[in-house]
Amino acid sequence: MQPISPDHDTKQKIIDDLLKNLPPETAVEVSLPSECRVYNLPDPTAMITLRPMTFEDEKALVSAAKGQDPINIILGRCCTNLNIAELLPMDKLYLIMKLREISYGDDYNTLIVCPKCKAENPMKILLSQLNVNPVPDDFCDPIDVHLPSLDKVAKVRLPRLKDEKYMKTTDEALANIWRFVPQIDDYADTQIVAAVLQKLPIKDMRVILKAMQTDYGVETKVKFDCNSCGNQSVVELPIDANFFDVN
Repeated sequence: MQPISPDHDTKQKIIDDLLKNLPPETAVEVSLPSECRVYNLPDPTAMITLRPMTFEDEKALVSAAKGQDPINIILGRCCTNLNIAELLPMDKLYLIMKLREISYGDDYNTLIVCPKCKAENPMKILLSQLNVNPVPDDFCDPIDVHLPSLDKVAKVRLPRLKDEKYMKTTDEALANIWRFVPQIDDYADTQIVAAVLQKLPIKDMRVILKAMQTDYGVETKVKFDCNSCGNQSVVELPIDANFFDVN
């Protein structure tokens, strides 16, 4: 005799009962370092929210196709009221830290390699205690910079998440500098801008490169004392796809 399969409603009641002790999936409101000053939010009246990762999100993280950034995929799944492709690097990093914190807890256990003796040092970081530098009141994007040798003003914009494909290597980044200079003097034609940039002296190019970087957002440099040689140093906190591996 074949067992009787429960109908749809009965199955759903069974599933709900089995899952009843799970804590609610609570999204948190987040305030980005950029204060969203350069974004067009889908709903300007609403906050940006971030929810904890689920098992389905973890599967998406490890099964990302070649060429896809798994962290970008996860942010797109867990974040609301934000166009992920428009994210500034400072905001992306902040969201990564916050997502790790609300999904797995505040403690982040990692290994730091001593720059002097190369020994691996276990270290625990409290993510909520990392300092966050907000942008100043006059923050905007793009910004005007004066090119001293050319004696002209150029507009320089900050890279966005959608620009990461142009910056995978140093050579690619330098070849695509024109994408981040929408205007020189009164000229916004990309061919004119690109041609001028190729002739720029290094002094002017350094002004542009400096304008594309910021010191705002989460401070990821940490101090530690090596357990092997006693060397005191400041190193960059390792953040990659393994940042979400809690094993």
